Amino acid sequence: MDGVGGDIALADVERRLRAYGAALWGSDPPLRPLVQDGDPAALRPCFDADLVRLPAVWPSLDLYRAALAHVGAHRMFSRSWPAKGLKPLLTIVVSLVEDARVEHLAMRRLPGLRRLWGPFHRVEPSPSLMAADLLERLARALFDAGYRDGNAWVDKGQRLFFERPDRWDDPEFSLRLGGDLAGDLGKTRVQINVREHRVDPVYRDDNGGLWLYDTPPEPPRDADDPLEAVRSEPAEGEGNRRNGPPQAPPSPAPLAVAETIALRPVARYPEWDHRIGLHRPDFVQVIECVPEQRPPPDTPADPRLAARVCALVRHAVVARPERLRRRRDGDDLDLDACIAASAARRRGHVPDLRVYRRVQRRGRDLSVLLLLDASHSTNDPVGDGTVLDLERRSADLLAGALAAVGDRFALAAFRSDGREAVHWLPVKRFAEPYDGAARGRLAGLDGRWSTRMGAAIRHAGAALSAQPTLRRLLLLVTDGEPSDIDCPDPRHLVEDARKAVRELAGRGIDVVCVALGGDPQTHHRIFGRRNVLPVDRVEQLPEILPAVYVRLTG
Repeated sequence: MDGVGGDIALADVERRLRAYGAALWGSDPPLRPLVQDGDPAALRPCFDADLVRLPAVWPSLDLYRAALAHVGAHRMFSRSWPAKGLKPLLTIVVSLVEDARVEHLAMRRLPGLRRLWGPFHRVEPSPSLMAADLLERLARALFDAGYRDGNAWVDKGQRLFFERPDRWDDPEFSLRLGGDLAGDLGKTRVQINVREHRVDPVYRDDNGGLWLYDTPPEPPRDADDPLEAVRSEPAEGEGNRRNGPPQAPPSPAPLAVAETIALRPVARYPEWDHRIGLHRPDFVQVIECVPEQRPPPDTPADPRLAARVCALVRHAVVARPERLRRRRDGDDLDLDACIAASAARRRGHVPDLRVYRRVQRRGRDLSVLLLLDASHSTNDPVGDGTVLDLERRSADLLAGALAAVGDRFALAAFRSDGREAVHWLPVKRFAEPYDGAARGRLAGLDGRWSTRMGAAIRHAGAALSAQPTLRRLLLLVTDGEPSDIDCPDPRHLVEDARKAVRELAGRGIDVVCVALGGDPQTHHRIFGRRNVLPVDRVEQLPEILPAVYVRLTG
């Protein structure tokens, strides 16, 4: 291995390591040295949402690379679990299984990592029943399917781990298997010194990044001020968090769930960090919250307006072009038919005079997702109601017209309470009818929290990507700019939303913003000047929104 026989300083190889991490995982997390108090051999890497901490001096460059690759595997494939009420032995064994799970997922993607990690698994079978020895042997058994230990507990863990590799994609697999093994080990009454326990092999982290504590333990001491690593920088770039340890929601924040009847995590999405020019994989979690059913209005507030909107939508034609060949009249000549007619004439036959072709659009070939901002600012008063009241009225008018003409559409709202709780509120899915139940869910929307727009755009894009239509449109109605409680840099979420819009554009999805307020320059930066439709008077939204739809689709 590189550097064996001499020490290597992190400061001397930091740039090489960051390039190595970016090449493996597309992430470039800040690296900080750990202060070496006491025995340097007892130090283990550690990581959190923003930093990776490594020993300031280590024996080899390969050891640094192995550690960084392992931490990257956690950031890519792990989820954090609540530690409250769990015994230390359970967290240690679950963490060990999780280490093996993420490494095997990483080796599926990058097989060469086996050659990097393998030399550090040197432990051999022994009769020792000390907890530390058993755990180190289990670590090798779960890494190397060919290892044979002879201890019943180690062999059981190896057998259960490798008999269902199809379950490795589920982080809950580590909880279930680790819980089973920890229970068996606890029955043997082995003694383990939790305070002095160290993870082996040496390249693996201390597993502190895998657990959520009510009172977070004091972070490892750094040689540098860790705040420097997360201080806002003026340069463009992007970052990676889980590339920060994958976080599960620290128990969903006590929602005043009087307004929701369902709440479940449904997806994780990356987030663009403009400072380093990279995505933070799986950085944001989307939680689905079905709005409370409330009585919908019996009829539209203005029947004449509803009829006019329906007529407008019906005349907007969005269809896949169909080429009709061998026509008696058309827009241009059908080359194949002309050749056949010429050949027939030369043979002395009567030629077929249907030698034209034309393009015709039949039916309607469009999917649209109408996405409403349901953040706290939509509670601002406008006229006799609020901004959200106008959003609901406008959406009801447009949705009723779309349902009447048979267009494929969905309706949802979004809001956020930090990156682990971006709330998605489905009112009508693509496969569902727009009926009284859907209108009741629309009436049940209310405004709260913040506007993490990029994650909502990506989630909407995932739904639209599955639609088999010629054109797919995301129509976003918002009264402000991206913001959230855990993001003090106002530029970060703007750049992330801009990146999300570009990602959807690359998949053939149009994103258009109906802006009810906020800074026009910010909206233009996110959506592009041509795709922002400012509404000067919010009160006009119920009349403007359907016309906007027709203009976009006609």
